[in-house]
Amino acid sequence: MRRTRGVSAPATAYTSQAMAPRVLVIGFGAAGAAAAIAAHDAGAEVTVLEKTAAGGGNCRYSGGFLFDVDGPDAIRYLDALCYGRTDHAVLEAYAAGLHELEPWLNSVGGATAPFALPPDTFPAVFPSWPNFPGADAVRYTQFQSHGHERPGEALWATLERNVQAQGIEVHYASAPKELRIVDGRVSGVDNLGSDARVSGVDNVVSDSTILACGGFEANPALIDAYLPVAPLLPVGHVANTGDGLLMAARAGAALWHMPAFFGWLAFAAGEHEAAFPIDFHGRSHLLVDAAGRRFSDETGWEAHDRVRALTVYLPRNHNHPQLPLYGICDAATLRAGPLNGIVGTPNGYRWSADNSAELASGWIKQADSVEQLAKLLGLDSETLAQTVAAFNQAAANGHDGEFGRSPDTLVALASGPLFAIELWPAVATTAGGPRRNAKAQVLDPSGDPIPGLYAAGGTGSIWGHLTQHGGGLTDALVFGQIAGREAANSSRAV
Repeated sequence: MRRTRGVSAPATAYTSQAMAPRVLVIGFGAAGAAAAIAAHDAGAEVTVLEKTAAGGGNCRYSGGFLFDVDGPDAIRYLDALCYGRTDHAVLEAYAAGLHELEPWLNSVGGATAPFALPPDTFPAVFPSWPNFPGADAVRYTQFQSHGHERPGEALWATLERNVQAQGIEVHYASAPKELRIVDGRVSGVDNLGSDARVSGVDNVVSDSTILACGGFEANPALIDAYLPVAPLLPVGHVANTGDGLLMAARAGAALWHMPAFFGWLAFAAGEHEAAFPIDFHGRSHLLVDAAGRRFSDETGWEAHDRVRALTVYLPRNHNHPQLPLYGICDAATLRAGPLNGIVGTPNGYRWSADNSAELASGWIKQADSVEQLAKLLGLDSETLAQTVAAFNQAAANGHDGEFGRSPDTLVALASGPLFAIELWPAVATTAGGPRRNAKAQVLDPSGDPIPGLYAAGGTGSIWGHLTQHGGGLTDALVFGQIAGREAANSSRAV
């Protein structure tokens, strides 16, 4: 027996020479924790492998938002968001899980509360997609935190505490490379790589294996191959490099939802691995590209879907945007709230409430005039001056003839000082990965389950095109539980 770095001690390194755990979970984020808890509750022996030195994945940096949708149009609503690309049986299992999510979280020691924004909040991010059929039945909640921790951090602490309390082994620095397949059934993993020397785990044999290791937000090659915008910076867990997708594909899995993702425009600070999602909380702001021109209605996109502005080209406008982009505002908007804060980043950094620290560090540029600002940003001063003048005139007229921005969001920029921040398109969560059925079983191209293989969360999420607010966390928690229960029950039949 070798001791490993995990949440229980002593920790056994399971190999082909030792008794195999019934269920192996790859990835220790929200989906992996939910799967581990559910499998353990169903009577299985569970081992979790996590490639990094700590668990949590994207959960720790989320806003802890959850949602539910009920009523006769619930499936129709989810189907509309997925553009018909997700089987109704999968959506029905998801909807049923949404209804049970609040009591399940209560059972593991968590608490949620209804969430809504005041009517005058800017930018308004709720409800998401209010004009789809069945949207009136959407209900939002948020995981409750205590003290200074973020809701996502509080949710992760609750899940991790439950895994620890149940004595489930978690092996860190364990990054599987290949699924073990014996007689057509996935039976664990081989070749954990050089990091295995740190964790003490070499190979793991199991009866059922659950892929819960996130999406491919931090894999530039996969982004280039599958997503409609590139480059895309990660704003979440930088270890999400598509490991589950690649292992499943090599095991013969069908893929789905590969172009689907959500993200923000974000600021990249060289000393931080992940970028900072940026939101402007005042109306006196605009976005320009590297040519100094506006390219979109800055406020017309759903909060999770703003990057799509870079894929929509109107032939009558000069809006084929050149990167990088710049967000420009005046002092009133800068004072309205921190430019980063709705979602966190895995950097251990807290953005200042009044943006003063970021202004002092040079992340936010300041100038007394449009011409000075153009020089600081390396933009053509005449073009930028024309762009700002046209925007201010549109605000004065109450009509944005170029991009149709709503009059109630249009406020002219003050004459000075002006502020700007460099922005790049960024991805928070990808949806593509192995296709799954209502039991979280991974399917082959013929639609048949691959024996012993399950998936949950960002490793092939249910979202076929658009994502509901809280859709990532709820997918992880709902299908994590389904995968854990089904894998435990399937293991008994082996």
